[in-house]
Amino acid sequence: MSLQLDEGTYTVTRRTESIRLLAKEFALLHFLYENKDKAFTRSQLLDRVWPLEYPVERTVDDHIYRLRKKLKRWDEIRLDTVRGYGYRLAVQENKSALPASPSAQDPEMQEVIHGLLRKYHLFGQGNAIQTLVQQQEALGIQIVPYYQLYIHFIQGDLEWLITTKEIAFEERLYWLLIFVHSLIEPSESLPLYEQALSSAALSADQLRELRILNIIEVYVEVGQYQRAKAQLEETYRVIETDELKNFRMPVALAALYVELWGGSGEAVETQMTVLRAGLKDAPYLREIGRFQVMEGLWLLRQGRIREAELRMDDGLDVLKMSLNAPLYLNAAYQILQFMGHHRIEGRIWSKYRQVYAEIGKSYGVPLYGQQILDEIRNFLSPTSPSSDLPLI
Repeated sequence: MSLQLDEGTYTVTRRTESIRLLAKEFALLHFLYENKDKAFTRSQLLDRVWPLEYPVERTVDDHIYRLRKKLKRWDEIRLDTVRGYGYRLAVQENKSALPASPSAQDPEMQEVIHGLLRKYHLFGQGNAIQTLVQQQEALGIQIVPYYQLYIHFIQGDLEWLITTKEIAFEERLYWLLIFVHSLIEPSESLPLYEQALSSAALSADQLRELRILNIIEVYVEVGQYQRAKAQLEETYRVIETDELKNFRMPVALAALYVELWGGSGEAVETQMTVLRAGLKDAPYLREIGRFQVMEGLWLLRQGRIREAELRMDDGLDVLKMSLNAPLYLNAAYQILQFMGHHRIEGRIWSKYRQVYAEIGKSYGVPLYGQQILDEIRNFLSPTSPSSDLPLI
């Protein structure tokens, strides 16, 4: 059984019946429904549903009580108390109530849906992907395992990514590696990326993406500007040879980031002109958000602090709206890296350090970040020493 949750009206719908909730009731139900059958402490629920507020634990109890009253006529939905721990949402599946959807077995329908998912992925519309995954039963569709994994990735569901037994660690490794860049210093993430490139655990597509895209920005952050430039040249050749047209904008952004760190002002302006033209023809949320953040970094490099702050905030807001957790967290991290490189301190440094910490906390970095690092290190190189997270 599935529920339809409308964020615009705070309405939850089961088949043909709808219930209107208060804003925080809706937010609490939405979170528990996305994580059904998982138990959460009151403190964890406060962090997820009231992240910037300071209510007491009794607030959770009150909202659970009200939700139980409003949902009590729906027998399939239960808000269980886990004694000595907290609460969880349990959903009883009643597959005999309705016939199976013929569309779920129709190959043409599945191809249409997966084409739609690929387009949403391209445009950076994480909320649209989430909606399709959450409503697949009601829509009579089946989502392939790739997108089931991908949705946890873009949601920043670090707990699931590191603890799930549904999917082998090797299949999760690449997605966990993407988060590594924003968890530790570049000098520590670079060896892990290089070890991964020598590993047999990643697929051919993942190895290619790690080599021609993800590692480039790490090279320049550790001061290897020429190596980053050389890799970009190879990347452009691979894009043309393999006809990877969807890589062009992300690679153009990586090229801009390289120039921001080690290039001339003329090189930065040239690359920004290329990106502005590309974004005009392909207005993808992820790329727009990253570009705005990098415009802010360019303003920082020129000493135009107030303008830079406004532009970086705009970019972070767009990335937050795109519901792409790794990019959102990484953008905040790269702002700090860039400020550290240019020795920018004071109020603006403190602000973005706090922004990074709050974003990380919302995705569970303090709880799961170190575990992710330890397990990746152990998998890639069992003798590698552990290290603590540097910023959170």
